[in-house]
Amino acid sequence: MTGVIGVETVEEHEDGSATFQFHMDAHCRRLLTEEGLKLVLYCAAAKLDMGVVYDFIEDHIRYNKDEEQDE
Repeated sequence: MTGVIGVETVEEHEDGSATFQFHMDAHCRRLLTEEGLKLVLYCAAAKLDMGVVYDFIEDHIRYNKDEEQDE
């Protein structure tokens, strides 16, 4: 079973950032809590700063976009 999550509102700011509000059901909230805690614990066990993980994900996204453009 999957949870339901959706974007409630988006407020764009002059500096280019944005504030998002989400709505979600209880199942989704539980899943996000579990996965978030799991990520924190894995990073702690590996003595890895979470920023490194997010940087890796962003690099992976850019790499995939570059690969798609080359096709």
